[in-house]
Amino acid sequence: MWRGGTDSLESLRWHWGSAYRIVYQRGRWTAQRRDDGRVLEAGEPEQLLAVIREDYAKDPVPRGLPGG
Repeated sequence: MWRGGTDSLESLRWHWGSAYRIVYQRGRWTAQRRDDGRVLEAGEPEQLLAVIREDYAKDPVPRGLPGG
């Protein structure tokens, strides 16, 4: 599913960027919720995707927030 760092980052941002600020830095993948600022972390993009999906299922982030 994931081909590499840049492709994975762009894919995550494409699908989830309106709800989360997604960053890959220093070997860590993070997604910061745009509504309350909570930060989700993972070591691999697939793991971050799973964490985002779980977080969103429990507490959906409103879409269309500023900065999204």
